[in-house]
Amino acid sequence: MSHSRRLAGRRSSGRKVRGRQVVRKQSVMGSRKRSAGTTLSLFATSVGLGIAMILLIGLAFMVVIGHGTSTVDASGGGPPGVSAGYGSLNHPKGPCGNDGQSPCAAVDPGWFPVASGSPGTVAGAIASSRDFAAMANQYGCASLDTPALVHAYGAHTGMDYYDDDHWVVSARDTSGMRCGLFDFVYDSTHQRLRFSSYGILTAQDPHSRQAFPYVSSSVALAQLQSQRGLHILTGTQPELIFFPIDPSFPYLNSPVHKWAGGGNSAMNPMWHIVGSNGSDYFLGANPGVYARQDLPIARGQP
Repeated sequence: MSHSRRLAGRRSSGRKVRGRQVVRKQSVMGSRKRSAGTTLSLFATSVGLGIAMILLIGLAFMVVIGHGTSTVDASGGGPPGVSAGYGSLNHPKGPCGNDGQSPCAAVDPGWFPVASGSPGTVAGAIASSRDFAAMANQYGCASLDTPALVHAYGAHTGMDYYDDDHWVVSARDTSGMRCGLFDFVYDSTHQRLRFSSYGILTAQDPHSRQAFPYVSSSVALAQLQSQRGLHILTGTQPELIFFPIDPSFPYLNSPVHKWAGGGNSAMNPMWHIVGSNGSDYFLGANPGVYARQDLPIARGQP
């Protein structure tokens, strides 16, 4: 019995040993299977990324080719024998002014005739103009004051605004209050006017109760006598003037470039008076009396 038990014990012990060996073998096989699975997964991922990269490169190549084709077409190129469509660079633009087309009409600058240079005639021509009608409808203008002639002074710019004289006139509404200020360029050589600008005057503006020009000639003469001890030269008359102002002067706070004398536009003119000593003097919105060399006229103007 004891011998049989020992043999049984040995057999039993052998199965356990073999069982442990089986367990180890299964473990090794399992790790090998997992390793193989990981390798396959990495391979599949690499293949997928490679395919994606190939697709992206192909797509980029197609975009580059397409962009090159559209650029050629827009430049008037393309396959031989294909005519360029409307809108390409070598196709005529617009209905006039191109080869085989009639010349384009000149741009209308808005000139209209005036019979003479008298203030009454000018006022009638302005009141009959389309520009006055448009502003009158929008701002309620009903009548005009007497227009004032403002001369272009020392200007040879090639631009009619600075080289031609201007007629400036204030407008009144139905209550008699001044509601705006009209500025028209005046070509005296060809006896014509064109609209330049319109300035709005509100009821709060002190100028709504004053006629243009806001500084009268009598006030200018009084300032000349008061500040320079001079009278106007016999045989001359005060004239309103404006000039192309040096661009370094307007709206600056520097004492060197500060200018408040006016003259920078026809709506803000200065009085030009020849003194009894034969010299030229200029008086503007402020009470100063200036000589010719004091004016900030734009450089390069004779």
